[in-house]
Amino acid sequence: MHRRLIVVAVLVSGFAAACGGNESPAAPTTPTAPTVSSLAISGLDAVRTGFFSNYTATATLSNGTTQVVTPAWTSSNTAIATVDSSGRLDGLTHGSTNLAASHQGRSASKTVQVVNNYGGGWSGTYVVRACDHSGVFAAVRWCQDFRVGAVGPITLALSQSGNDQRQIAGTLALGNLAGNVTGSVTGDGRLNLGGSFNVTSSGVTFTFQFGGWDTRLNGPGVMVGRWAQNLTAIGVTGNSYQENELVTMTQTSSSATVTAAPSHYTLTWEELFSLVR
Repeated sequence: MHRRLIVVAVLVSGFAAACGGNESPAAPTTPTAPTVSSLAISGLDAVRTGFFSNYTATATLSNGTTQVVTPAWTSSNTAIATVDSSGRLDGLTHGSTNLAASHQGRSASKTVQVVNNYGGGWSGTYVVRACDHSGVFAAVRWCQDFRVGAVGPITLALSQSGNDQRQIAGTLALGNLAGNVTGSVTGDGRLNLGGSFNVTSSGVTFTFQFGGWDTRLNGPGVMVGRWAQNLTAIGVTGNSYQENELVTMTQTSSSATVTAAPSHYTLTWEELFSLVR
């Protein structure tokens, strides 16, 4: 009898041990949150002075996914551009800055160029600094009408575009005589322009050519500098060459609708003189 009880007790004890007895089941393991593996900045490569652009930081996580994050933003040159906590960068002066973002021990950087803003409408006056003529232009006494020291009106309507914000296109007008010009902003922030347009007078076609345009900003919305222009005529000897300097030139609007100027004007000499004065 005792031997049977011992066997039963052993069997019961073994069954209880196999079933875990009264022990509680183990708690599930909490998965480890993914960490930031790398960080990247997206946004424009260039911003014009007086304009702003928003930048975004995207994190690649250890599980292979990506997500937009809110990092700590900094600008290496706050005289060139500033950036706020949301990633808005404001262009202040011509130059470049290193835009940096940091988040959870990771960082990224992007070089942003700030380019002088020449886009928009401009209006002012210019003065003739040098004038020389020959052939028919001497016969009509061009440089007597456009003598050194003479002042005339000038306007510009310019668009500024491109990934680098350096491409310029628009219209230049001396008085009411306008022509299309193209150009670019140089690395040091100066404006270069060039172009030509035709004028027909008394059956003769004359060509205005603009070149050597070298102007720069002298404070927000103020332009200073010089350019040269050459006037020739098809089938006519001689030319007229002028060097001009801006007296006043102020930005009248931050944007301008640039339209194609007339490719030809039909004028008398008197009308031509009166238009460009």
